[in-house]
Amino acid sequence: MTLPFLALLCVGLCAGQDLRRAGSLPRPSIRASPSSVVPANSTVTLRCSIPSGKVKFALKKNNVSLESSPSSGAMAEFHLTDLKTSNAGEYTCEYRTESPTRRSLLSDVLILLVTGELAKPSLHAHHRGEVTAGENVTLQCQKPKHVIGPHMFALLKEGTSTPIKLQRAIGMETDFSLPSVTGSDTGNYSCVYYLPRTPFWTSQPSDGLRISVTDETKPPKMAGVTLGTTEIILIVIVPLLFLLAAFLICKYTCCGAALKKTTRSSHSSKKMEEVVTDASPATKSGSPALDEGSQVSRAEEPQGVTYAELNTRALREGPSTQVPQPPETCVYSALKM
Repeated sequence: MTLPFLALLCVGLCAGQDLRRAGSLPRPSIRASPSSVVPANSTVTLRCSIPSGKVKFALKKNNVSLESSPSSGAMAEFHLTDLKTSNAGEYTCEYRTESPTRRSLLSDVLILLVTGELAKPSLHAHHRGEVTAGENVTLQCQKPKHVIGPHMFALLKEGTSTPIKLQRAIGMETDFSLPSVTGSDTGNYSCVYYLPRTPFWTSQPSDGLRISVTDETKPPKMAGVTLGTTEIILIVIVPLLFLLAAFLICKYTCCGAALKKTTRSSHSSKKMEEVVTDASPATKSGSPALDEGSQVSRAEEPQGVTYAELNTRALREGPSTQVPQPPETCVYSALKM
């Protein structure tokens, strides 16, 4: 009678402990910063947190407790420095409350990988360069031929704290599929392979592979868009260049022709003035009435006629030795050339 009672009591106590452990406490979360895949001799920070409250956290590796947070709060940080291969493994965390004392369920498993123990794999893509949004992209990670044994592959993306995908090898390689890619899938990718159990040896990361996703079907936005330097140059500078070109064309075509016409008129006037200025003294000495008559007759006479005025006074005076002659009348004659 005593033995069955003790057995039932033990079962009840164990069940009660499990209930107190699980209870209604939310599961904590764990993450690594800067990444859960880091090189040797680096530093990583493991953060355990809950939405709210003040609790004490405990960190575990491979289900073995490592350390507890020194104070209560909604988050605790555990710093691992000068990482070695021995630091790689599966990490979880839990927390407990004081009154009443209860412990939460374990967080999800975070696999910490320390790279550098195995040879570097290669990463290839069926698409190179830019990829249109909505397409399926396949990345193939392949380990060196001399490496044997069961391994897991991890696809990494620069800027993320955990691997994008984890997959088992199919022979010497594995294919990572990225279905219906979007702009958020743009980035630099690499991959590693590792032993899925202790000691969790991990290879060096592969060379980086750039994937660029463009959306060709998306119409350009005209409202609420922040303009960059290129757009500002196109909007401001290009119209100014067109205005400058139009001004130069006008200056050297229409305006230039008007200026040329004005210059020709000025030259013609100047020539006419020179002709008038260079008139002979003999012509200038005539009487005004004669000049007016000459101008009228010249306007009426045809071209090719030259007029000459005879100086009768000079003919009348003659040489001093000659006998004075009776005065003669002035005669004007027209000489046709």
